[in-house]
Amino acid sequence: MSDEIPPPTETPPREPVFNPRAFEAFPVVVLVAVMIAIQAWISFSSYPQQNLTYWNYAFYSNRFWQAKDLTALVTHAFLHGGWGHLCMNMIALFALGTFCWKRMGTANFFAFMAITAAAGAITFALIRPAETGPLVGASGAIFGLLAAFKYIQFAHIASKGVDVRRDAILFLVQITVLNFILGLATGGMMAWEAHFGGLAIGWFITPYMMRKSV
Repeated sequence: MSDEIPPPTETPPREPVFNPRAFEAFPVVVLVAVMIAIQAWISFSSYPQQNLTYWNYAFYSNRFWQAKDLTALVTHAFLHGGWGHLCMNMIALFALGTFCWKRMGTANFFAFMAITAAAGAITFALIRPAETGPLVGASGAIFGLLAAFKYIQFAHIASKGVDVRRDAILFLVQITVLNFILGLATGGMMAWEAHFGGLAIGWFITPYMMRKSV
């Protein structure tokens, strides 16, 4: 048995309390902060001001078919129907958005959000053309992010030679059916049409939004 003392092993570096990597998804954090700030401003505004804000920036199907307020295809995603609605969407936006932003980059990520939000609103207008109530919320874009998240997962598995077509189709069908059921259960208060539009277009455009280096 040797009497030699083994050299001391290096102590692994401690994880810093302030970790700069936590801010890698800074654009997503900013987007969430902007939506929270808008909701806070609306909450402290007078009722006439609140109504004016929703009238100017929410999406209305009947006005869309009159080619009015087309910017609402995107601006409606920055408005929400209350703090509960906002909180659910922001949790999903941060989780899914961080994952997708790292793979798309900032420019493509924001383009993706705008396209899927608009797709959700247009799908809503196609299915409810005479709807006079407002559509608000980032849900259409968030379902687009969900589609991107699953598409990237399936693509990774497929790259290993696994046939994922059945699972991918099953995922899309399950999410669509679940949304439709929830839409009926809430008496149309949940805009499943916008969710479906964002999901479908998000799935289609994801491969074109991926950074080449990823």
